[in-house]
Amino acid sequence: MTHQVVALGIDDIMALRVRVLRQGTPTTHCNYPEDNYPDVVHLGIVDSGDVIATSTWFAKPCPERDGVASMQLKGMAVDTSRQIGGLGRAIIDAGITHARSHGAQLVWARARDSALDFYLKCGFDIAGEGFIDEPTGMPHHIVVRPV
Repeated sequence: MTHQVVALGIDDIMALRVRVLRQGTPTTHCNYPEDNYPDVVHLGIVDSGDVIATSTWFAKPCPERDGVASMQLKGMAVDTSRQIGGLGRAIIDAGITHARSHGAQLVWARARDSALDFYLKCGFDIAGEGFIDEPTGMPHHIVVRPV
């Protein structure tokens, strides 16, 4: 099944972000300072009027790859009832295409350890030591992928 990835507004994706990314965490909001970056793009997949997958992309240096033109992926979320079926891969592929078209040589993310297998299957590599993400209290690693 082909999933059409489209650009969406921040208001379109926020409910999914909060529902997926803040479940079981002490934080109830999911606003990022980068949402206000001039080059930010929110990608999403919509089904029957509902946003079922999303991610946010913007130019930002990778702390593990100094001097490489990089784009960060943030806010990756797929509706929990739809997490197996290629939606996440479709969002990643569209983001990689977007990053490449904007001159990035690398994409990176602060990935939850619970999602590392997904990122590895999508061609990312783990870079650097693990850390605890402050807003969620969950273990994370930086993941990187050349474009």
